[in-house]
Amino acid sequence: MSLDLTLQQRQQLSQSQIQSLEILAMDSIELNQLLKNEYLENPMMEHNGDTSENSYSEPLTSYYEPSGSAYISTDEEDRRSRDFSAPKENTLEEYLLSQLDMKLYSHQEWKLFIYLIGCLDDSGFFTMPVKEVAEKNSVSVDFVKQCLYTLQQLEPYGIFSPGLQESLLHQLDALDINSEVLTQMILYHLNDMAEGKISNISRSLHIPTTEVRKNIEIITRLNPRPLSGFSSGTNSYIIPDIIFEKEADNWTIRLNDSWVGNYSLNDYYLKMMSSSSDTELISYFKEKLRRVQFILNSIEQRRQTILSIAEIILDIQRDFFENNAALIPMTMSDVANRAGIHTSTVSRAVKGKYLQYTGGSLFLKNLFASSVSSHDNADITPMVVKQFIKEFIESENKKKPYSDQTLVKLLAEQNVHVSRRSIAKYREELGIKGSFDRRVI
Repeated sequence: MSLDLTLQQRQQLSQSQIQSLEILAMDSIELNQLLKNEYLENPMMEHNGDTSENSYSEPLTSYYEPSGSAYISTDEEDRRSRDFSAPKENTLEEYLLSQLDMKLYSHQEWKLFIYLIGCLDDSGFFTMPVKEVAEKNSVSVDFVKQCLYTLQQLEPYGIFSPGLQESLLHQLDALDINSEVLTQMILYHLNDMAEGKISNISRSLHIPTTEVRKNIEIITRLNPRPLSGFSSGTNSYIIPDIIFEKEADNWTIRLNDSWVGNYSLNDYYLKMMSSSSDTELISYFKEKLRRVQFILNSIEQRRQTILSIAEIILDIQRDFFENNAALIPMTMSDVANRAGIHTSTVSRAVKGKYLQYTGGSLFLKNLFASSVSSHDNADITPMVVKQFIKEFIESENKKKPYSDQTLVKLLAEQNVHVSRRSIAKYREELGIKGSFDRRVI
């Protein structure tokens, strides 16, 4: 054992840099709320105009995904309504918390319960690092684990699991029907079950095929997505952050944040600060002034960054926006290199944002896709591969459906080369079951 003295250089973000990056990642609704809160708390900020949320919303003609499916539509006569909300349903938070006796938990535990519920993904899985939760809530890791364990015992069974396998195992335990064979099948043979490879499972676990089928029947009755059927409880609005408009052959790009111009520095308090002799008051105003200047400067930097990224996206995907052609493979690294910024900056800039153009509105991240194969000497995106898979499965013999390996061969005949694992992934994203479940007897 010995003590050594070493020199290290480490790059750490300051608090102001972290806050600036958080502002970059905000969508229009979050940014508007930030400015509203600052206006209410900071006397150095002035606001001129309507503070209602409808003042900045843009008319939304349709929500569109590159796959071609429209989810939300509006009538022309209702275009001035400017935003659209989903009907409110019984919330997941209310349902989960109603299973707990508030008297048995401290205020800090109850507060963390609510935070953890908000961290669930769409399937009901909890994938956020426990250490990160502890740091953000200023509590210990053990405290987070304890609260997480409490929530994992609630219905629907399997919620708050870190992934599909853990969720299925928890459901079996909760129903008191788990066994060593079921556990082995879930841990090591989910893909074999999806592809109908009964013999593989039988040989691996040394059990007859009849027992394999019986256990598969039990597993298929479990819920792979514990959160299905629940809503977040808040009205969901789809409001575009970036707007592409075309006149003749020219495209213009603008951000849906004209309402930001309503916020400025308060002249009255600026004059008071300059004329006051109270050092404590001057210090207070200076601190508030720096805060307003920082926020407004960060918002302007956010504008320039997003506009720069939007221009590059339009240049790369122009054929998609003009002719509804297939997306060209485009990664965040590609855009970052052309913009001269870091890839993580692009990721933050497009996070949670929607883009509206003449063909409707789409989630900005859906425009990014790396090439997965070569097709007729041209790179293609996962969207094109998914379309091939969908067409093959629609035309298959339902008594002998295509396995994922067969789909690999069929795609290879079209000069599209992808792995079997990628086929399984795309098939699941399309909501298409494995060949065993598609078989019609």
